[in-house]
Amino acid sequence: MTRQQAVPIRKIIVELPADEARALAQLVKRLGYDDAERLSSRYDGGEERDAMLSSIDKLRRALAEAGFAPR
Repeated sequence: MTRQQAVPIRKIIVELPADEARALAQLVKRLGYDDAERLSSRYDGGEERDAMLSSIDKLRRALAEAGFAPR
């Protein structure tokens, strides 16, 4: 399925202690293009890499809105 096709949205609710939320915020801050490139499929033209980066960005924003935004 390509990113151009309709993809159902899934709402995911996670409850974390503050220390785990801070650690997760640090992790998503440090993950980047090179990590997604290295960990994603090499056979899909970058679709999985792009999905990873998009989801990491959404997670980063959600953590920041909850008060976990590392500098």
